[in-house]
Amino acid sequence: MARCAFAIIKNKSNKLLLVQIAPPFREDHKWNFPGGVIEDGEALEIGLAREVVEETNIVCEITEMIDKFYTQDPENNIHIFKANYISGEIKPQLHEILQAKWFSVNEALKLPMAHNSLHYLEDIANGE
Repeated sequence: MARCAFAIIKNKSNKLLLVQIAPPFREDHKWNFPGGVIEDGEALEIGLAREVVEETNIVCEITEMIDKFYTQDPENNIHIFKANYISGEIKPQLHEILQAKWFSVNEALKLPMAHNSLHYLEDIANGE
């Protein structure tokens, strides 16, 4: 079972960082929060911050875990965190993602989202 973590990152303009998944990864061309598989022995927050930098060149501060769940196909232990933008300009890692962009919540709600990411966007839109 893989440990995975994803970050809901807001910048100073209250926009969210999203990445478009590249083929051949599951749900390619859909949008998701940045993150991925955390290495064995690595703390979730440290591994997630590393994944965000690797995928997007954005440095963030991981602030709190807001959800944890398991998937069976494939078997993954998923953790969702809130995070704040610290620094960096987007430079996507093009072999894992097609692109990365900042979106307002309303813009993001119109995108084809991966997994249950839409659920978190709806919570943000509703002020939760």
